[in-house]
Amino acid sequence: MNVFVAIPALNENDHIQGLIGDLGAQSFQDFRIYICVNNPDEWWNDPVKKKLCENNLETIEYIKNIRDLNITLTDRASEGNGWKGKRRGVGYARKVLFEAINSESDDDDIVISLDADTRIRRGYIESVRDIFRKNKKTLLLANPYYHELIGNESVDRAILRYELYMRYYLLNLMKVYSPYAFTAMGSAISFRIGGYRKISGITPKQAGEDFYFVNRMKKAGDIMVWNEEAVYPSARESDRVPFGTGPAVSKGMSGDWESYPFYDIEAFSRIGETYRLLPELFRRDVETPVDGYLYEAFGKNIWEPLRNNFKTEKLFIRACHEKIDGLRILQILRYYQKGNSLKNFIRFSNSELGLRLKYSFDFDSTSVDELDGIRNRYFGYESEMRKKYQIN
Repeated sequence: MNVFVAIPALNENDHIQGLIGDLGAQSFQDFRIYICVNNPDEWWNDPVKKKLCENNLETIEYIKNIRDLNITLTDRASEGNGWKGKRRGVGYARKVLFEAINSESDDDDIVISLDADTRIRRGYIESVRDIFRKNKKTLLLANPYYHELIGNESVDRAILRYELYMRYYLLNLMKVYSPYAFTAMGSAISFRIGGYRKISGITPKQAGEDFYFVNRMKKAGDIMVWNEEAVYPSARESDRVPFGTGPAVSKGMSGDWESYPFYDIEAFSRIGETYRLLPELFRRDVETPVDGYLYEAFGKNIWEPLRNNFKTEKLFIRACHEKIDGLRILQILRYYQKGNSLKNFIRFSNSELGLRLKYSFDFDSTSVDELDGIRNRYFGYESEMRKKYQIN
């Protein structure tokens, strides 16, 4: 089993050196690193964006001078080498990296995906390798993560709000035993090359490619969500992609959380109840709590065609989960969202984590230290749940 590390980089010269130091200090050293430094070629003619291109050139020179690590560098940043047209962004950078690794690897080899501004501790690569070595059927690991605060109150407050949104989402999906209870972060996923080939690779997008990638991997086979070692993504703001951590921090600093609500607890319950009805739906049509969404999304009864095509209950249930996948779950939650999303967070925090948040609680007036304490409670509870909730 060979180990490959894939790192896209854009405007990261001030951060990638920390990650390179972490990689050089790993307890397990038999791995190869692939780095794609990238930017759109047209940025060279933009006085503002040109500074990012120049930063990328500094990154390239830094990487070229590294002698003690096995690094393959792809230059998609130098003038004439950058992205052209609409094919650009971190999704395409990951695609370039994954395909380069795929071309010279075996099915059992693994790829550890990181971002250039992510930090890892000494045992991370060894821990990931051991998980895949011990779990031969596992196609992907969605690793635990933890954003380290940077000491800027506005940024720290925003990243804590965003991280709590993600943990609330995951824990509620775990509560209803969803097969799609995972957090998809490009800096915190690892996968087996055999699984990558099974789904014909990653579909490049300017953002969100990690979510679609993990969603497809789940349909193809087993994924896992627990590792003793976390990854530590950057908490900084960014506008390089339409959505994700960086944009969430940027929007959150201006008070815009519309894209990241705490979804209704009752909406998660609708999903869980629908799961429980699947054995009965194999035998006959019954009403489900998500019929309103299903008829609007598909315009027809989805159960009868699935019954006709999948003749055993086990195959039928699997087909239903593939039909109502991670993306559909998100759409269902949005469809049934109503009222004050903050009340959902308060209610869940108090009932499930034993916190004592008042109904006057809000993220703007609560201190960063208090928010960090709440985050740590969520992280601890989520860690316990991840240990129990290996996805099969």
